[in-house]
Amino acid sequence: MREQLIQYVNLLFAGAPDSEDIRQEILQNTLDRYDDLVAAGKTPEAAYRLAISGIGDISEILGTREPEAPAAPEAPAQEENTDSLAKKLLRAIAVGLYILCPLPLFVLSSLDMGTLGLCGTLCFVAVATMLIILGGKKNSSEKDGEEDAPKSQLGKSLTGLIWSIGLVIYLAVSFLTGAWHVSWVIFPILGAISNLVCALLPAESPLADQQKRRLRKSLGGLCWALGLAVYFLLSFATSAWYITWVVFPITGAVQGLTLAVWDLKEAVNHEA
Repeated sequence: MREQLIQYVNLLFAGAPDSEDIRQEILQNTLDRYDDLVAAGKTPEAAYRLAISGIGDISEILGTREPEAPAAPEAPAQEENTDSLAKKLLRAIAVGLYILCPLPLFVLSSLDMGTLGLCGTLCFVAVATMLIILGGKKNSSEKDGEEDAPKSQLGKSLTGLIWSIGLVIYLAVSFLTGAWHVSWVIFPILGAISNLVCALLPAESPLADQQKRRLRKSLGGLCWALGLAVYFLLSFATSAWYITWVVFPITGAVQGLTLAVWDLKEAVNHEA
């Protein structure tokens, strides 16, 4: 796919005089965008289409009226999604595990094995989350087409912040009240809030500044590095390994808040 992108950009600038610098810049931005989309979970075909659509009309960039852009080479036909039924089954099992996760806690607590029951509940949640990840990747062309509009970086940060804070609230409410059988409803509520936030935010420009992306990644990495250090310090100092793991969802919330504040500041500066 990268070779096809290079070929397409070269065709766009074929015969254009003094355009080598512009061609190299657009080509690099297009390839970077393609790599980011693939890293974000897009299929190569969907990432190819999004990268092509992000180039736009180059006639104004060249300062001349260019002939019609060459037709983008057809991406190889995507094979039928033969495992769609399996993925639906994985997601269904995951939902069932989320609903049934309080059972080990209730059953084993009645046998004076509350700690073991809590471990069983957390294992249910962990397995369900793993199944959601395995079954949640969208491979079909229809689903990829629905996601052609990229999220803004601010939207991604706010979504991460919402889910991180929601996880902390879920754990806090569940441990304090013991209402594991009903506190899970916070997750569909979080999903609705997250979708609403993403719908209200404008889409990001396709050719986003690479330096800002690298800075965002650095900030996220710094947050998790500090969180890991705090986790080990607290765990070794208190030996409370059974509870110090809550540092990780808190770290996720701090990371989401940091990136959200950063992106909001960038958005305000851009509008100014």
